Amino acid sequence: MATDFKFIPLIDVSPLLEKWDHPNIAQDEGVAQVVKQLDQACRNAGFFYVKGHGIPVSLMKEIKNIAREYFHQPYEEKIKIKLSAETGYRGYQRIGENITKGKPDIHEAIDCYREVKHGMYGGLGDVMQGSNMWPSNPLNFKQLMEEYIDRCTDLSRKIMRGIALALGGSADEMEGEIGGDPFWVLRIIGYPAASISNGHDKAHDDVGCGAHTDYGLLTLVNQDDDIVALQVRNKSGEWISAPPIPGTFVCNIGDMLKILSNGIYESTLHRVINNSPKYRVCVAYFYEPNFDAAVEPLDVCLHKTGGTTKFEGAVYGKHLYFHETDISPLLEKWDHPNVAQDEGVAQVVRQLDQACRHAGFFYVGHGIPISLMEEIKSVTREYFHQPYEEKIKIKLSAATGYRGYQRLRENRTKGIPDMQEAIDFYREVKHGMYGDLGEVIQGSNIWPSNPSKFKQVMEHYIDLCTDVSRKIMRGIGLALGGSADEMEGKIAGDPFWILRTIGYPASSILDEHHKADNVVGCGEHSDYGLLTLLNQDDDIVALQVRNKSGEWISAPPVPGTFVCNIGDMLKILSNGIYESTLHRVINNTPRYRVCVAYFYEPNFDATVEPLDVCSQKTGGTKSFEGAVYGKHLVSKVFNNFAM
Repeated sequence: MATDFKFIPLIDVSPLLEKWDHPNIAQDEGVAQVVKQLDQACRNAGFFYVKGHGIPVSLMKEIKNIAREYFHQPYEEKIKIKLSAETGYRGYQRIGENITKGKPDIHEAIDCYREVKHGMYGGLGDVMQGSNMWPSNPLNFKQLMEEYIDRCTDLSRKIMRGIALALGGSADEMEGEIGGDPFWVLRIIGYPAASISNGHDKAHDDVGCGAHTDYGLLTLVNQDDDIVALQVRNKSGEWISAPPIPGTFVCNIGDMLKILSNGIYESTLHRVINNSPKYRVCVAYFYEPNFDAAVEPLDVCLHKTGGTTKFEGAVYGKHLYFHETDISPLLEKWDHPNVAQDEGVAQVVRQLDQACRHAGFFYVGHGIPISLMEEIKSVTREYFHQPYEEKIKIKLSAATGYRGYQRLRENRTKGIPDMQEAIDFYREVKHGMYGDLGEVIQGSNIWPSNPSKFKQVMEHYIDLCTDVSRKIMRGIGLALGGSADEMEGKIAGDPFWILRTIGYPASSILDEHHKADNVVGCGEHSDYGLLTLLNQDDDIVALQVRNKSGEWISAPPVPGTFVCNIGDMLKILSNGIYESTLHRVINNTPRYRVCVAYFYEPNFDATVEPLDVCSQKTGGTKSFEGAVYGKHLVSKVFNNFAM
């Protein structure tokens, strides 16, 4: 874990490079010294400089020069390789387009990734499919960058062999299924000179890149020699400058190495603030695991840390792909008359569009207090841990409008009992409120008397979820090419909602008949509304999402976020541009799992049909018949409960 370091160490890695493939590499004195220095640097700072790396200084300078030459061209020239979903997120993005923690970064960049061919990683690789788009000017840009990438890949692999030794493993520890066929990312970045024209009244507010950790194994940063802008945060929260040392790389470790080391090494927060009057160039190379690698703590690191796994495993490609969307710019400007013109909102809208098109699922940071999210799960767990006789006091039935408690296996998905217990809550439906349409779910919610604060906490939570969902739907309205109000009025101006508090028993308590490798807590299904916000236990991986190739992709918890997914009604409204994705829950852990799902729905009596803007985008033909939401819901209720 990072310490209160005050400087970043410099390591000469040349002895390691000379002996990197020697059979007795670990016994070499020079290598042993490098390994010791790598271990100290990774433990204490997570950052280090490397010299003696073998990449010509002339090439490092040429790379920065050609990057500067590209960025100094007119915008019309740079935008010829514009980044988009269609390019596999490769290409150019202008200043302010990249967002870190909800704030636009003051930099422009070109993103390059290792080529991903069709079907290369099954459905996992669909989002990143494609080849890099290289600019035609400068002429030798592609040739130089590809040579540089090859050299950085080779260097990184050798440094990772030293880090493997530093962790107490073999030099090959990070090869094979972890990094034998490594993915890579290259980011060519230009930071404008400090200026109030960047949108701030003070130049020192020009955050070129906000505080973040890197998500791979190892990063090599090639930065301008005469500008100090990179800052690294130590354990006390101080920002320590990482000034350029000509001819060296600044290296840092990422999230995947943190997982592999079981927390022995920490991925350290860093940021870029260019307070100089000069344009700054930096080229960052990211060495990653195999795209489809399942990254989990190494055995050697488990032994060193007491035998307990501190981090859930992560498939690298999913970690790269299922990034959290920080929607704070949208929440701040949701009702602004020019919301669509705001740079921060535009970035959120792009991310929402990408997620809805390619996965139908995404994580969001949202502004609801984490303490409340935790309290909601805690009070739910407290209810479910009561005796059955207490829980059944609010039993679900037709007479309650299908509100209330249902015991284990009472809910059915596609005719098969689900291994869950739950309480269902709906927005109140008064007598005659929707004519005959509302009779089936007429009534008010029945709240348990124990825990005593259950009703109060849940009603507050429902209000907050309704507010967040409405604002996300405004962003999705923009993402589809409509106005922010596209989903209001007759569609969802008076939205219905459902709250489902769910408990999944530990696999160990199920009887022998139900002990299988895949104990299905909730069978595969799509949701039937507009948007779902899922608040799940932070330490149990159980939710799975099916991709286009039929593979089940885990959606591991990201503390403090919601897992969001789109439903059948949004699929219809988008005319199939967005798909309601199949998902399921399998709790194979020895622990009881709690999750609370909030469903944001159209108006109960809304006739939902493809939006005009979506019909125009898809050839002018409506691919779906209109559906009255309330009828759709009632049919689902009858299918789920055999009463």
